[in-house]
Amino acid sequence: MKLIFNLCLLLAFCLRANAQEFTYNQGGTSAKNYYEEIPYQTINGKMFIQVELHGKKHKFLFDTGAPVAISPQLVTLLKAKFLDEDTLSDVNGVTDTMGVVQIPQIKIGKVRFDHIPAITLFPDFYRCWGIDGVIGSNILRNSIVSIDGKKQVIILTDQLEKLKLNDSYSSQMITNTSYQSNPIIKIQLKDNITVDLGFDTGDNEFLRISEELVSQLPDSGVYEILAKGYGANTIGGLGLQQSAEKYLLRLPQIKIGNGLFNNTIMETNKSGTSAIGSKILLYGIVTLDFIHSKFYFNSIKKDNEVREKQWPFVPTVINDRLAIGVVWDKYKNEVKPGQRIMAIDDVDYSNVTLCDMLNRPHILAGKETANITVKDEQGNLQKIQISKLHY
Repeated sequence: MKLIFNLCLLLAFCLRANAQEFTYNQGGTSAKNYYEEIPYQTINGKMFIQVELHGKKHKFLFDTGAPVAISPQLVTLLKAKFLDEDTLSDVNGVTDTMGVVQIPQIKIGKVRFDHIPAITLFPDFYRCWGIDGVIGSNILRNSIVSIDGKKQVIILTDQLEKLKLNDSYSSQMITNTSYQSNPIIKIQLKDNITVDLGFDTGDNEFLRISEELVSQLPDSGVYEILAKGYGANTIGGLGLQQSAEKYLLRLPQIKIGNGLFNNTIMETNKSGTSAIGSKILLYGIVTLDFIHSKFYFNSIKKDNEVREKQWPFVPTVINDRLAIGVVWDKYKNEVKPGQRIMAIDDVDYSNVTLCDMLNRPHILAGKETANITVKDEQGNLQKIQISKLHY
């Protein structure tokens, strides 16, 4: 289940409008035998690290589903060289054109990277975190990246032997399907059905899935439709997705590395991409071996029950105001997508902004029931009681 909204920052598709092919897989590091442990902090599942540019520290989002990005201020400060213009697509399939520049030099830990391409797309909500850029997959493409969610440490190295990995929990990782080396991994569903998904630390959920991918699965036993709904709640790098039909699905079994996940519940997206998100780091250590094209997941527990109760609707932020996002069919006569949420258990939420929602816990965290005050299109207030549903 997505949290208040799933703020995904995936910019994985590079769609070229001209005949000359451009790649973000340029530049890199000349360092050899390096091993760096980089601490990271999290805010609602988003990962942030410190990098160094021109001798100064800057806060960057760590997003394996995106290319490197920098703010307009950094473009000016670094006098970044213009490389190209590109059209990118975000997690919801929305596209836009933006410039691509070259970062002369950037350090992650003590490892220096030179001449790294970076997009200049910098959504307004990035200011909510006070970040200056994004560390994406194109700068990681010649390294081994191990992420330990318990210690909140990212290891960046070219020395595989230092990680003491076991091939028994590895699988092939594909990085050559895009211009930015975003990692594609293979997971196993019930009845030995396998699917290829991105690994996207810019997504704070466990799993997101598109209807296109669902349509490719056998409709018997591999998944179960729990509910049908309508609305929009996922905010991508280019804004809120379009309202559409959604389905709440249960996957009885997912095998990733040496971990088994039972009864995973997620909602579908009409378009966009499918991926495993950063929530998997609650269950074990992820290693992306870009050098040898391998993905490792070492699960803390071999068997994980991940079924969660679901709320009858999913909130989101529309025009910087808290609102009803997706409504599931059992509650479609009670509330409508787009209606503003004014209060929860008599706590005023009428002036909550997108930044508030990005930096605070889920508005319904720790609750099993709640009284919600909503405002309809005519301005009338209505108080309704909702409870979590067990599917």
